[in-house]
Amino acid sequence: MEQLRKLWRDPETKRKAEALRAAAAENIFKWPAPSRQERWKRRIKKYIFFRNVPPIDRYSWPNALLAEGLSEGMREDGRSAGILKEYFDGWLRRGLPMYCLDNGANGMPLMDLYEYTGEKKYLDGAGKIAAFLKEHKRDGQGNLPYRVYQANHIYADALGMICPFLCRYGKRTEEEKTKELGAGLLIRFLENGMDAESGLPYHGFDSQTGEKQGCIGWGRAAGWLMTGLSGSLPWLLEEGTTGGLLRKRFQELAKAVLDYQRTDGSFAWLLPAKEGPGDTSATAMIACALLEGRRDGLLDDEAEEAVCRAASFVLSCVKDGRVGQCSGECGGFGEYPQRYGSYPWSDGPALRLLGLMEGVASERTGTVNPI
Repeated sequence: MEQLRKLWRDPETKRKAEALRAAAAENIFKWPAPSRQERWKRRIKKYIFFRNVPPIDRYSWPNALLAEGLSEGMREDGRSAGILKEYFDGWLRRGLPMYCLDNGANGMPLMDLYEYTGEKKYLDGAGKIAAFLKEHKRDGQGNLPYRVYQANHIYADALGMICPFLCRYGKRTEEEKTKELGAGLLIRFLENGMDAESGLPYHGFDSQTGEKQGCIGWGRAAGWLMTGLSGSLPWLLEEGTTGGLLRKRFQELAKAVLDYQRTDGSFAWLLPAKEGPGDTSATAMIACALLEGRRDGLLDDEAEEAVCRAASFVLSCVKDGRVGQCSGECGGFGEYPQRYGSYPWSDGPALRLLGLMEGVASERTGTVNPI
């Protein structure tokens, strides 16, 4: 992986990585930052209409993506461990409240912190996340709906958020049911949420009607699905038929996605829309999955070349510790705002990508200290 090592060793790459790390260390505690108007709306609902207003959740998926970025770099720079300890200790002191499925996205960086520190409280916290997910509402097929009030809407997003954690935690603690839950979610999405002609995922599907939902090849949906596969496979490759099937499908998906990489190294917000806006969130997420696959021997040199080009694009969009050219938050199936800026869902995956590159440069593989 000499190309990646060369790119990482560039002083400008390291400078931008440090700036991203410093910004993430602050923003992980500040996101979300509701506007004045949003704060007033919350007060009106709570104190005038006496509605139940849930507290601001600072352990949602955007915060978790920042935590993943920091935890990847923690393996080479222990300063990030202090930030993650502060972040997770605050959550643990509050009793680890979880409001929805995407709180489970914190599972992977929490496991990283446990393996880095050896402190059992972090493994116990991961156990609470696993229990929450195992007890989560399911549809008739055993899928976990992203939103409980849309019980049959199955999103690709959830696969990247929770499947790697379920497989990893289940493998480490020898809880087969937990690992089977993570693998099963991936298998059912691959059976029900893919476009047969292009090989790309839909954003999701309705498990009751069988209808596929959202765009074919929404960039972040591809990123979430690839993250779910690349992050889960290290814990499943010894699992016979299941591991072999998911390995094959990951390789097929990677090949299909690579056909849509643009000349500047980016992936568009909608992969087939090659003349549309490039999206740093999709690009960084896809690149992370490709690099994990290449590192673990699942993908060939073509993936490495694609990662180099994608990383160069992402780095070109870094300014003052933030990654620009990131598409705004999706509101649901078919709701993809054409608003671009800097968000945790580009900052976190970009920081994680650079952390993975640093690991390649130092010839590090896998997780830190296996349980």
